[in-house]
Amino acid sequence: MNKYLSTLAALLLLVLNMQAQSIDDILKPVTRTYALKNVVVVPGTGGMIEGATVIIKNGLIHAVGKDIDIPAGAQVLETDSMYVYPGFIDALSHVGIPAPKQDNSRSRFSRPQGVDPGNPPRELAGVMPDAKTVDKLSVKDSEIAALRKLGFTAAHSVPRGMMLPGKGAVIVLAGETERDMIIMEDVSMFMQFANARGVFPSTLMGVTDKFKELYKQAMQLHAHHKAFKNNPAGMTRPENDPALEAFFPVIEGEQHIYFHTPGVKDLYRAMNIQKELGFKMVLTNVKQGWYLADQIKGQSMPLILSLDLPKEIKEKKEDDKEEEVDEEVQMLTKRKMEAYNNHLGQAAAMASKDIPFSIATVGTKAKDIRGNLNRMIKAGLSEEQMLAALTTEPAKLLGVSDLLGTVEKGKIANLVITDKPYFEEKSNIRMVIADGHVFKYDAPKKKAKKTGADGEAVEAAAVAGDWTFTIDVPGQTTDGTLTLSQDGSEVSGKMKTSQTPEKDIEGAELIGNTLTFSITTDIQGQAITLEFELEIDGDKLDGDVSVGEFGSFEVTGSKKPN
Repeated sequence: MNKYLSTLAALLLLVLNMQAQSIDDILKPVTRTYALKNVVVVPGTGGMIEGATVIIKNGLIHAVGKDIDIPAGAQVLETDSMYVYPGFIDALSHVGIPAPKQDNSRSRFSRPQGVDPGNPPRELAGVMPDAKTVDKLSVKDSEIAALRKLGFTAAHSVPRGMMLPGKGAVIVLAGETERDMIIMEDVSMFMQFANARGVFPSTLMGVTDKFKELYKQAMQLHAHHKAFKNNPAGMTRPENDPALEAFFPVIEGEQHIYFHTPGVKDLYRAMNIQKELGFKMVLTNVKQGWYLADQIKGQSMPLILSLDLPKEIKEKKEDDKEEEVDEEVQMLTKRKMEAYNNHLGQAAAMASKDIPFSIATVGTKAKDIRGNLNRMIKAGLSEEQMLAALTTEPAKLLGVSDLLGTVEKGKIANLVITDKPYFEEKSNIRMVIADGHVFKYDAPKKKAKKTGADGEAVEAAAVAGDWTFTIDVPGQTTDGTLTLSQDGSEVSGKMKTSQTPEKDIEGAELIGNTLTFSITTDIQGQAITLEFELEIDGDKLDGDVSVGEFGSFEVTGSKKPN
């Protein structure tokens, strides 16, 4: 068995056996110099460059343009006629920071034992402005791979927590160690109207008062530090208070406070606090910004819009039967549709007023991201405006325009390569390059048609029951069982192998005799998805399982007798 097949065999067994090793460490590059030939470059700063070449050396873009010589020893990637975009930047995210285990030992409103609820420790009160993203990062966080697969190569990641979780950092979504991921530390202070559990501040009013109190105390301490530094004679030394000192860059105008303001009331609260105290502020994860668009524009307030959109409401077709409803229900339905359309059209509304904005994925499921981007475009935002919100605007906001946001010589090699224009229907991401590291993705296989050649509906095969199967990797095999339930074409079930615990299958779809589903497992915190496509023939099954860029492997099996 050749070395390549040995690697694939080892990889699949690694996934199925749940060994504690990162897949990013399996295939080491033989060179750090890559060439993308005959591609369409969408640089992010103007028109497209067709028939272009992009050269990458040691994690940086070395050259972009036509008639460029390919260096000796460069690996020419299979990107002919594909589209190259700057890697996307998530303007506000918790990516790279694993969610803490939930504490169910007490209710939300119960008071902790042995603590003065009116003056609790700052950590218990959610006051941790001196905490840092760089101290909480984990290369094993599964969200890194999930976002990267969608075209995101960098992010402004902020700590998780309550009122003041800490300082954000700009990170690249690749690297063998946490330090490899850091592009810029302490770029922001993150603030949200999240009250504490059973201790002060336990109300929204308390959160507002507590923030003002902290900020004013920090201003006094900052003035003391400054005076002591200029002339310490006869002065007492200023106290050391890391939480208050964390405000110093904000007080000096060198750092923005990123306020989590999804609702219109949050926007009002944050803008009133900013007006009173005078610090620089960014409104983040905004979902109802259209209400205050004129005020936001008038104050030149930086804006990060939420990608978390309402569940899709399908419009009724003309031939749908109208049910008789009373006037009140009609009014409620109308208001619901207006709110829905406002959410989808928020970005377009901001763009129409020339209000620049970036995009945040925080709170958005990975599976919804590409669809939501396109829903915003269908609601009136242009593709060029959307691309700017994902690239040049967040780079400018975060102060990393010299490093990220465009496809230009000298910038970090963060690129997205697609087989069609990214926002075009049925476009597939075929490759993502993050910090010069190459990640390849297979195009999804075409699903079976729901109708036959004569246009008649294809009857779903009978799949309910217990199945045994074997995955054939060259030189190795893995056995497992599949238990399926069925209601017409609706299928659910569980899968288990001799090395893995039982897991629910995901996204099952049965069209005719073709069954597709996926299984997501976890290796050192990194989510790995196995995608199955099986043909059912009576009590036999045959197909394959795809493990992303690492290839597909044959699956055979049979149904157990009742």
